[in-house]
Amino acid sequence: MNLIIGLIIFVALLAIWFISVGNRLNRYLVTIEESKRTVDIVLVKRYDTISEMLKVAKAYAKHEQQLFTDLVALRQGATIQESNQVITNQNDVLAQIRAVGENYPELLSSNQFLALQKEIADENEDLAAAKRIVNSNVCHINQEIVSFPASIVAGVKGIHQVPFLAEETQGKKDLSDLNYDLN
Repeated sequence: MNLIIGLIIFVALLAIWFISVGNRLNRYLVTIEESKRTVDIVLVKRYDTISEMLKVAKAYAKHEQQLFTDLVALRQGATIQESNQVITNQNDVLAQIRAVGENYPELLSSNQFLALQKEIADENEDLAAAKRIVNSNVCHINQEIVSFPASIVAGVKGIHQVPFLAEETQGKKDLSDLNYDLN
């Protein structure tokens, strides 16, 4: 009889532990989604600023139609991989705007363009901070998932490692690194 009671207590404690670890992993997933929303908000702001930069650039370079029709940079992504692609698309458009600006120095000295350039630099800082938070949260869950015995719970629940948001590629510069001051 004592063996049955002991076995019941062991199974109950094991179930409580399993539920506890499962809930902790679920909270990590919710935290990642919440922090990713911050990235999405910054990407929407950045998209709007890029759109304004394009409008200003259009006024100076009316024949650069291809650039203006190529704004397929999505506003936000549903997954981390899609967010990485959105960031890459936006960076590509910014590089194209910079290239147009090099052909039109009067564009680069425009007060409106300079203000938008500063806004992009601020948004890049916000984006970097938001990405650090997401990646920190991803790190926490990934550490749990690869650690025994939480890895057992993760496997049973079908929870896999979460990819990190990509860092900027080394070869690219953002607008905050560019000096358009012609003085």
